[in-house]
Amino acid sequence: MSHDLPFDTCSLHADTVQALEDTYAALRAKFNVSVPNDINLHITKFESITVNPDATVGGILQINNTANECYLAFVKIHNYYHSVRSGEDEDYYIYKVWAFVTLKNDFGRTLIRRETFVDRIVNVIHHVELDFKDDKEFNNNFYVVTNDEQKALLAMNQGFRNAIMDMPDDIEMEALNHTLIISNNKNLDAEQTVQLAEFAGKVAALR
Repeated sequence: MSHDLPFDTCSLHADTVQALEDTYAALRAKFNVSVPNDINLHITKFESITVNPDATVGGILQINNTANECYLAFVKIHNYYHSVRSGEDEDYYIYKVWAFVTLKNDFGRTLIRRETFVDRIVNVIHHVELDFKDDKEFNNNFYVVTNDEQKALLAMNQGFRNAIMDMPDDIEMEALNHTLIISNNKNLDAEQTVQLAEFAGKVAALR
């Protein structure tokens, strides 16, 4: 950990350290944030995180003043790069951020994201998407798949669906039981992390 930052800064490029500094400052300026003690967010249970090689938690911030628990997990990812020009191999670390929100409803295991044209084509051939009766607007805009339709239908009630209708196009959510994780799966950026935290805070405010 850096003396000034609550994140693991070992083996980072200078621009990544700068991004951590900028992001931390931007979050503290916008939100009431704190560093929680002795918390395990169990990132290995979530497929959208473990798809990244050697993912580890490099720091956690809690966003306070929400109805439900809301955290930002700064996930450190080990990358490898082979330069065709020089023939040299380089390995380095980057950061991505996932918001973790604990909600009262049980979602089972569910994926939620904006629907794409490809999703619509695939769904015609092989219907796997969860549909919400009498909510055509949501069905037309979102792609939802789950391993437990009954749980997902109950958890994703009208209030929840209304809250995520303005979800940015690049945001994706994965739910496991009572925990919902949210990310844009992009490299660390201060402005995008603030936007992610704003959206996560909106979801965490649901009662």
